[in-house]
Order: sequence, then structure tokens, then C-alpha cells
Amino acid sequence: MPMTGLPGIPPRTEDMLEFIVVGGGTAGLASGHQVTVLERSDVPWWWWWCGGGVRSPPNMTCILDYWGMGEPLAKRSARIAKCTLITGFYTGATGEHLGFFIFHDRLMKTLPGNFYYLQRADLHTMLYDFAKKAGVKILHDTEVVSVDPWSGTVTTAKGAKMSADVIVGADGYSSVVRPVVVGPQAFKGVRDKYLSVNLIVPADKMRQHEDLAPFVESSDYMIWLADECYINGMRTEPNHDYALVVVVPVKEEPGEEVWVEHCPINSELLRLHLFEPRVQKLVKLAESMTLVKFVHHDPFDNWVHESGKVVLVGQAAHPIVPSGTHKVAMGIEDAMALSSLFSLPATRSQTSMLLTAYEEIRQPRCASVQTIIIDWDNADEELLRTIVADHIKHFDFDAGQGVQDWWTKWGQATLTPGKEPKRNSETPPVEPPTLDVDVVREIPPQTR
Repeated sequence: MPMTGLPGIPPRTEDMLEFIVVGGGTAGLASGHQVTVLERSDVPWWWWWCGGGVRSPPNMTCILDYWGMGEPLAKRSARIAKCTLITGFYTGATGEHLGFFIFHDRLMKTLPGNFYYLQRADLHTMLYDFAKKAGVKILHDTEVVSVDPWSGTVTTAKGAKMSADVIVGADGYSSVVRPVVVGPQAFKGVRDKYLSVNLIVPADKMRQHEDLAPFVESSDYMIWLADECYINGMRTEPNHDYALVVVVPVKEEPGEEVWVEHCPINSELLRLHLFEPRVQKLVKLAESMTLVKFVHHDPFDNWVHESGKVVLVGQAAHPIVPSGTHKVAMGIEDAMALSSLFSLPATRSQTSMLLTAYEEIRQPRCASVQTIIIDWDNADEELLRTIVADHIKHFDFDAGQGVQDWWTKWGQATLTPGKEPKRNSETPPVEPPTLDVDVVREIPPQTR
């Protein structure tokens, strides 16, 4: 991604830096400031990983739009207009509705962007293509096995050594770069008691079943609840294939921090007997499933190494549960903040200061999202209203505004000595929307 400048601030045009980004995921591909991305797979990894669906909440959509990807995003995504919750235990052909909430146009106009759902592979393809067009160098089959933070050097599995002014650890949950930055804290996570399972169901198979065909055209984001497990899903564009995420309990097992495994559909593992017949049929139409185990971490104290040459972004910096709404969005926000900071008129000697500013700007925001845990086992109308309010609060966020505020308060005077901080009149502070209570009250009384 090219440097993301801020309105009214002269962009950086000299004393440019070399960046190495470890990892070709969403945060890695989006962190481009004239960078080289090192990706361990020998082909674009979304070609072989059926990663299921990804939500692009308004706070993420507005960034992709700002980067010029608004049109392809809209073409490859389905807009989430409504969220419907259904109990898994059934009394007939369909589950029992617990409630729903609607993302009205009136509400969405107060937020920075639309709420979309798309396949993970499509998102990676968009970021990959855009990064390549921007001149980002992407090296495949280049696995990083160690990092020397003091010399700014990475070593690959083939023994090659590569150096840069800044190393960006964007290598996800099982980050190689993370322990270098956070130290022993990197190994103090707690295994999640749930397993996340991703599936894609072909639309043409669903259309052959009268009870499943309506899901192909629906703009509802569905959540089916059952005993200690749940399933969420929605159609994707442009072919309307249905993306599902199944979250089920899993036994505590030693092993890697996070692992991904591909295997045939396993009805017993997925606890399909707890869900309504439509869901059971829907899941069985998928050709395979992708299993993801996860380890919870408390927010890390540091994202920047004391050398000032290594920084963490995305899941390497703030691991979020695989089924989380903002899992991908936080990495995109990190990329926006980091690229905005390094577009400022700074010098090479001020690199460490910019990385520290990134950490200070992003840590509170990500910690507030990272610690969100929804107890679906005790779902009721009050919980749904709380979820709506939390969604709106986190949706109404501008990652670039945080950098703008830092520049106004500290950066302008620090990076350009002799200049007093001055707010740019063209970029007034963003006020949060005033919530109309009628907008939130879209959850009907229970109809049990």
C-alpha cells in the first residue's frame, strides 16, 4: 500500500526507509510503505486455504475505500442489513427466533462506512493486487525463522539474511517476530476452550433445496445458537456461495500456539445434532472444513522493540478470537495508522519516535476490542441490545484521526521544531453519532 498521507500535512518526500514485512496476511499486505513482504508459502496462500467469511465493519470499510478499494469491495461483498439470532433447539422445520437487529440506513449514515461480508480469499486478492500495483515487492516461499532486532536483520529457512530500517511483524497468531518484541509474555497464553471451523457452501447446491434457497439471496447475517456452541453465516458475492463459521468446544491439547487443519465434514465434531434440520443439511453440503485453534493472550505491554527497529501489527500484536467481528479490521486499522505516521515529514532519526507513537495510538483501541467475549449461552434481549451498542461504538472509529490528533498535539512541534501545534481547520474533530433509541430498539419481544 502506498503511504497514506493526512489532509493538510506535507507528505514525506525524502530520507525514505526500507521496510521488511514478515507475513503476507491482511495486515502484512496492507502495511506497505515501499516495503518487501516475506511470505512463507510458495503461492498466494488464499489459493489453498479455504478461509471462510470475513466481516468488514464500517471502521474497516472506510479505510479500504480511502485506499481506493471501495468499488471492488462492494462488488465482492454482501452488505449486512440485518442480524438474526435463532435457537438451535428446534420444534419444527426451522429454529425458534430469539431476536434480530437491523442496520438501518439512518444508522449507517452516522457511521464511516458500510458493513460488509465477503470471502477471506477475495479480501486477500484485493489487497495483494493493490499492493503489487503500488510497487510492493512480495517474495513467496520465504519463511522467516529468526529476527535480530538490533541489526534489523531477518534470517530465512534457507539461510538467507535480509536487512531493513524497520521490520514489521505481520505474521499472525503464530508469530515468529512476537517473542522478539514482547519476550516471555508471548508464551503465557491460555488455550481457548472453543474450536473455530470455517466452511464454504456452493450456492448451486443450496438452490437445489427449497428450504435452503432463500439463504442464497438473503442479506441477513445468521447466528444459530445451541448448547455451548453456535454457527454464524451469510452469503457472499459475486456467486452467492454461503460462508459459515462453526464454534464448538474442544478438549485441551498441547501443541502449537495456533494451527489450521483441513479435513472432511465431521458431523459429530460440529455437534450438528443440536441444530435445526436446515443447518444440518447446509453444513453437510460443504466439501471440507478448516479447523482453527486459538490461544488467548492478555494485551501485550510492548509492540515495539527497544531497538526501535521491530514493530508488531495485526494478530501478531493483538490476537483476537478467529470468530471476532474486528479480527481483520484491527490489522487494517494498524496498517492505516502506521502508514499515516510514516507519511509525515519526519527524518530517519525520528523512526523510533514514530513507532512509539503508533504503539501509543493503537494499544488502547485494540485492547478494548481484544477483550470482548460474548456469552452466547446466556443470550437474551438485554444481551442483544448490549451487543448492538458495542458494535456501534466500535464501528464509529477513524484510525487516521488518531494519527491526526497525535500530529496536532505532539507531532507537529516535535518533528518540525520551532512550529507550534495547530489544528488543521479542514479536519475538525470527529464527533460520535448521537444514538436514536429507536434505532437500537430493533429487537422484538421474544415469541416463545
